[in-house]
Amino acid sequence: MKLPAKLQFIEKRPETAPWLSHPQSWNRTEFVEQIDDALWAGHGQAHPIYRHLIGMLVTQVEIYVQCWLALQTEGLVCSFNSGQTAGKNPYLAIADKALGRVAALLGGLGLSPKAWPPSRPDWQIR
Repeated sequence: MKLPAKLQFIEKRPETAPWLSHPQSWNRTEFVEQIDDALWAGHGQAHPIYRHLIGMLVTQVEIYVQCWLALQTEGLVCSFNSGQTAGKNPYLAIADKALGRVAALLGGLGLSPKAWPPSRPDWQIR
């Protein structure tokens, strides 16, 4: 199906990031390049202050990835008090906090759906 001219910029559906399935494949440099590309595609420019926000974003994603790797080996439930007490793995809370910060930073960079302009009905594919 050929897209209308005003939608030609849509090449294909984005694929899931490989590191979501294989967290050990996380690549900081590739992520920064993709964020930079997204900023240019979405805004046509990038302000120098963005480098600080991007740095914070990268750090929070790395924290999330490290927690995800730990949770895969340690599981969601941990034993405490020499095995007497079970509880949720502390990495869950750390990952959750990092994910919230990632969402906030993406919004601050204008790269989340909430930051996008309202959808235009005339852009719908018929």
